[in-house]
Amino acid sequence: MKKLFHLLLAVGLGLIVSMCSTTSPEEEQDYAEALLGNEKVTVDPVSMEQELLDLVNDHRASIGEVVLQDSPSSYKYAEEHNQYMISKNKLSHDNFDDRATQIAAETDAVSVSENVARYYSSAEVIMEAWLNSSSHREAMEGDFTHTTLSVQLDKDGRPYYTQIFLKVE
Repeated sequence: MKKLFHLLLAVGLGLIVSMCSTTSPEEEQDYAEALLGNEKVTVDPVSMEQELLDLVNDHRASIGEVVLQDSPSSYKYAEEHNQYMISKNKLSHDNFDDRATQIAAETDAVSVSENVARYYSSAEVIMEAWLNSSSHREAMEGDFTHTTLSVQLDKDGRPYYTQIFLKVE
């Protein structure tokens, strides 16, 4: 029985870490420099989080997908990843496997994915960019039940975004 449990756990974790939304180098470059020249923008992180979450859920509802519930316990992972990207001054999915494993352990999620962005000044523009990227669209429209989104500003006031998607059964 113990061997079966460990086998199921290994298979489950393998599925979780394979769910990361990956981006091609071309897409990464497009999103990395959303505001070429890095013009100064004013973004209220709290209202931007809610606005973008609403847009994602409105989109999901429009295509017949379930509206995502909030996952407050996962917020710290999105926030930490934004802090990491800000410290490296780069857009990345670095350490996603570790993040997904920790989130799954805390939430009983059977799959985890994420979308990231930086420098966008409006939720509508981020949505458009994510919808135009096959990997980001796949994450947004995927078989998930919960989400969390962190928006944080770097020292120059430029926003970084990490949205995590989870399927909890």
